[in-house]
Amino acid sequence: MKNTSINLVTIIFIILLSIPFKLVSQEPKNFQNGQLRIGFGVGLGQANIFSGGDGLSTVTLPTDFTNIRVVFRKGNFRLEPHLGYFRFSSSSSNSESSFSNLRLGSILSFAYSKGSMNYYYGINIGAVFTSVSDESKTDIYFGPVLGGEYMFSENFSLGGEIFANYILMGMYSGNNSNKSQSSMSTKGMVVLRWYVL
Repeated sequence: MKNTSINLVTIIFIILLSIPFKLVSQEPKNFQNGQLRIGFGVGLGQANIFSGGDGLSTVTLPTDFTNIRVVFRKGNFRLEPHLGYFRFSSSSSNSESSFSNLRLGSILSFAYSKGSMNYYYGINIGAVFTSVSDESKTDIYFGPVLGGEYMFSENFSLGGEIFANYILMGMYSGNNSNKSQSSMSTKGMVVLRWYVL
């Protein structure tokens, strides 16, 4: 509940920040003439982490955390690298455990605009580096992405994305098994972006 309240307050704050900008009722000029646009954004998703009695257990996929993004768009080409980090630790009188998750990836897509809407579709690819206490693993993910954003002004947009992620899950360093694991899931995300150029 606390995370939902924080996300809602953040969205309202960012929308209020965009009010001084001139609202657009048509496609922003920089998208019309193919100029390079650069922006920053944050993808807000949902992740669930639970702490067990003597240890830490997670019920989430490695791609389910919030990411910070940088957007590059020129003409119909769009590149959106993203980075995210999460850390959780738990301690009691007889045990300590920790969980950390570093995500590096990028969306490579074809984009087009219609009025104040920007649409894009492409591929999302990246790696997730996870550490639980003294063990670590690397997961690789890839899959299609479909998204759109509404330009409230020349500089601010609010959008959404749908992913279908295929995740090749690595084994923790202390595990000598030859077993391979994979996962496939769909995911939705709300994305806020600020275009600075």
